[in-house]
Amino acid sequence: MSKENIELVDARGGWTPGKLEYKPLFSWPPKPIELIKWLFNYPDGFIFPWAVIHFSIALVSYIFFIPSFDKLSTFSPDWIAIIFFRNLIILFIYTSLWHWFLHIKEGQGDTYRYNLRKLGKGKQWLFGTQTRENMFFSLFSAVPIQTLYESFMLWCFANDYTLFPIKDFFESPFIIFYCVLLLIFIPILQHIHFYLIHRLIHFKPIYDKIHYFHHKNVNVGPWSGLSMHPIEHILYISTILIHFVVPSHPIHFVYQGVHTMLGAQKGHSGYERLVVDSKTGKSIPSAGYFHYLHHKYFECNYGELTSPLDKWFGSFHDGTKKTHNKIFKKNTVTET
Repeated sequence: MSKENIELVDARGGWTPGKLEYKPLFSWPPKPIELIKWLFNYPDGFIFPWAVIHFSIALVSYIFFIPSFDKLSTFSPDWIAIIFFRNLIILFIYTSLWHWFLHIKEGQGDTYRYNLRKLGKGKQWLFGTQTRENMFFSLFSAVPIQTLYESFMLWCFANDYTLFPIKDFFESPFIIFYCVLLLIFIPILQHIHFYLIHRLIHFKPIYDKIHYFHHKNVNVGPWSGLSMHPIEHILYISTILIHFVVPSHPIHFVYQGVHTMLGAQKGHSGYERLVVDSKTGKSIPSAGYFHYLHHKYFECNYGELTSPLDKWFGSFHDGTKKTHNKIFKKNTVTET
């Protein structure tokens, strides 16, 4: 690792991956071999393991925990409650497992950990701790808003109000191909939406009233990902509405919702990788250092490494001191 990266990232001894680079999705000239490797590689590819895990959860949710479309055509507290409690239970179990392994059991200690400080405690946090505040807003603001968006989209689909509904996933070879391709790229759509919303809420008047709340989490944990002001939840989870105009089957917007909610835990775990075998050191990817730098320095890395929007608009922080000084026009780095 270069001295440049060490000087930038870690005066305190946390882990850093070195210089960040964009994924090959938008490379020019195109790099098809690198793209295929990135998409299908295991465990560090785009699809395996996390997209598969999130889609599997969405598929089970769709098959077993969504009423018939005859019922969905009329709003009813009964079926909306089913979706709400399904979403609540999924989020609670999934995020609790992340938190338990990393911060209670401390299953891998500080291996791959960015910030060696413990999660926050004190009067600045609701209920006295960072984790309790994060849990409260994740479960009782994010989940109700996710449920309202999903219920609205299911109702629209059941009544043929979406512009291009796909009724049968297996209608034809072309429809199958399109539906699978859309499933693969749903995370990309979410990342682009996230960048646009994220830039908007960093507009100072909005940041000072709304987004500052999420940025209380400088040192992040799994529950931090969805700890937001309710208005930010409305904006963040609105990514589901894209399927009102994009030709979609219901599994697409159910998956979009699951990925939007569960991807936040991975992105805010505070660890670059999860060690799945302590004896061999085998690990799978966890958080993105890219987004951790955003929480650390605020005015950079608004999107994800899957799309070059930060690079195009001058906010890409690759983890080096040179880039840091270029973005912030400083000669020194303040550690937080």
